[in-house]
Amino acid sequence: MGASASLFRKGEYPTEKDLDIIIDIFTKMKFYSSGKDKDKLSTGESFSISFTNDHWRRRWDDEDYQWDSLDDNDHIIIYFFPKPKESHKYYIPSMGEEVPSYIIFDDISGRERLFPEFLHRYFKLFPEDVFMEEYFYTKDDIDKLYAKVPWNEIWSYEDPGTF
Repeated sequence: MGASASLFRKGEYPTEKDLDIIIDIFTKMKFYSSGKDKDKLSTGESFSISFTNDHWRRRWDDEDYQWDSLDDNDHIIIYFFPKPKESHKYYIPSMGEEVPSYIIFDDISGRERLFPEFLHRYFKLFPEDVFMEEYFYTKDDIDKLYAKVPWNEIWSYEDPGTF
């Protein structure tokens, strides 16, 4: 089990439209989703969505696949909280207040190619949100990281002030 990460939004609950945008970002990155749980969405309960790409699916379907040959950048699980919980609240310095996370990424370890691309696209649409793993990252931080190709494999464990 690796490190989880979160997305935060100040002042408003996320909507189904926000989730659709996130699913669309992954779709444009050539990922397929397991779909939304409409029942839980309507009651405000949290639920998970799995994303996989073609490479991972082909490897999974191959009878001779090796578990250790699957690339973590080919799949991810997110947990969506339509009514964020108090237990997921953090003080976000750039927002100046405690804010609950509304998306938790199950494990970002080994996904050093996947996350900068996703976050770059995400922050174009939601520039005021904040991403957190060990540190808090704003749109400006991710833009600096994204401009530094090749990406540092341990970027999510570094202070964004060093980008």
